[in-house]
Amino acid sequence: MTPAAGEPSIADLIVAMDERAALATIRRRLEAGAAPVELLEECTAGIRRVGELYEEGTFFISALIMAGEIFREAAEILIPLLEQPARLANAGTFVIATVKGDIHDIGKNIATTLLDAHGFHVIDLGVDVDPELVVEAVVRHRPDVLGLSCLLTTGFDNLASTIALVRNRTATWPHPVPVVIGGAALTQNVSDRVGADGWCTDAAQGMDVVRGALHRATA
Repeated sequence: MTPAAGEPSIADLIVAMDERAALATIRRRLEAGAAPVELLEECTAGIRRVGELYEEGTFFISALIMAGEIFREAAEILIPLLEQPARLANAGTFVIATVKGDIHDIGKNIATTLLDAHGFHVIDLGVDVDPELVVEAVVRHRPDVLGLSCLLTTGFDNLASTIALVRNRTATWPHPVPVVIGGAALTQNVSDRVGADGWCTDAAQGMDVVRGALHRATA
């Protein structure tokens, strides 16, 4: 069910940072019979666009924070309404953390919400996480994917050391754990340098990256 003629989409409202209108529209369209998953996809599109505008220099970090808060509130409404078979599908286990030296949690929290909605069992280690703690969680939970968030360029060395330590401690495993990294300042060159299997600049794009990493790991 698409928005009524002349009515802005939820994505548009998130980009406009109109929290009240976005949440009111979600509730109104739910009452009109819209599928929760469809509305969540619109929210995801809005977050993706905010991330793009941040990359272009049009938006600043405050916009990411505000959009992330709107998304969180929207997810609190929508995720409990998703069909249980879809939510409980065994998509796999996902360990996620923001690396040592970085206390930003916006992207990580949005990613956690999306991963949960797509059926992943998510183990969130929080922010400013020491490489040793990441390795301990990987060894304990044996995740299908490891996600590392890093918003600061000064954290790239910690990304590299965390991934290197994970690779070292799991070297005898039959299959290496795919590592996906996320952060607004990331590039393919950074991903190659730190040894990641995939990278993204926003959480919405990250779902496609996670699927690709899983596909390559099981091919």
